[in-house]
Amino acid sequence: MGEDVLGGRYRLVRLIGRGGMGAVHEAVDTALERRVAVKRLLAAGGLDDGSEALHRFRREAQALARVSHPGVVQVYDSGVHEGAPYFVMELLDGVNLADLVAGQGPLPPPVAAGVALGMCRALAAAHAAGVLHRDVKPTNVSVTRAGRVVLQDFGLARLAEEPAITRAGALLGTPQYMPPELIQGQLPGSPADLYGLGACLYLMLTGTPPLGTGAVDVGALVELAVGPGVPPLAGRADTGVPDSLARLVDALCRQDPGRRPTAAEAEAVLGEAATGGEDALVALVADRVREQAVEFVYSPPVLESSGMEVLDWAAIPQSRTAAGDVQRPLTLSDGTRQLMLSSMTAASARSRQREAVNLVLRGDLQEAVRMLTAVSQVCASALGPDHPTTLTSQYWQAVCLARLGAGAEALELFSRVNAGTERKRGRDHD
Repeated sequence: MGEDVLGGRYRLVRLIGRGGMGAVHEAVDTALERRVAVKRLLAAGGLDDGSEALHRFRREAQALARVSHPGVVQVYDSGVHEGAPYFVMELLDGVNLADLVAGQGPLPPPVAAGVALGMCRALAAAHAAGVLHRDVKPTNVSVTRAGRVVLQDFGLARLAEEPAITRAGALLGTPQYMPPELIQGQLPGSPADLYGLGACLYLMLTGTPPLGTGAVDVGALVELAVGPGVPPLAGRADTGVPDSLARLVDALCRQDPGRRPTAAEAEAVLGEAATGGEDALVALVADRVREQAVEFVYSPPVLESSGMEVLDWAAIPQSRTAAGDVQRPLTLSDGTRQLMLSSMTAASARSRQREAVNLVLRGDLQEAVRMLTAVSQVCASALGPDHPTTLTSQYWQAVCLARLGAGAEALELFSRVNAGTERKRGRDHD
């Protein structure tokens, strides 16, 4: 099987996500033997030095490198591979905020305040470094299994000393979480990012997007954003949200950026409201990670593709999230299955399996589940459901589920492995 190794160092393992201009892969840094995330620019419009796509891509890497804070994803390296630029970041475990709310519903106020506090501190650090994020939304906020809140995807970031480069009439960002002044074409300042913070806090506290779930058309969302705006949260008796948090959300989501609280003012309110939420946040993330792992093992998605991207093994299941972002489900086409099976050998499957087992032993359970599920699925078709490589992959899948707390599902999978082993043993004796 061919493998992409960028810069002679970063071996791509699987596709994490793809956007209009680029793709993010999980990769192995072969020099330091660690897992990383690699973002590559794959712009169809060309990569000449004057292209806007290339400018934005370089600016994202520069913005990340400029901010040193635990709440901002760390950038390690950058380079060019076969004419396409890339940069290397830390690989985060856990879940993003949109997935957390989709799985758990409204978060307890201390938990929501704790996540917002982490976001607020990260934004303050970015602003102090002269970086505006400009796309603060739930899918761009990760919460690790240790409860660390991390801002990522600075693809629309703007450096303080750099003029805006957006095209006239272009709408960049997500209207559900985009401040009205940005929609209206005004040059944004730090209050624009704080609006996104308030909109995310609204989602966490209510379980619904700030502009509601009724309008899905971009035009309708824009009219709501620049018109009535985010509905007031204070005074509502149906949410159970403490008055201090409700009033903070309303203040952060004000139409006039000059009337929004500063990061320091927001942090003061959030710090008090977040008391006692740390352990609860870690428990909620663990629950969501466990649910996703079980879903991945029992309903494994595989990337549909006409090219070699299929060899990235697995893709994260996608759907419409509670945050209002639409994500397409991934299915396996006949052509894709044939391409995968033609590239799979017992030796290459065992190699991937050994790599996944090492991840299990290191405690990188989410990555291990994805890799083992892909190996198990393809081996079951290419080598047979009772082949030792297939059964061994399923065994380690069960180990991952057990360590993530899914005891019943792990036991069922262990039983399946035992049954397959007995069948094979019986055939060998015949």
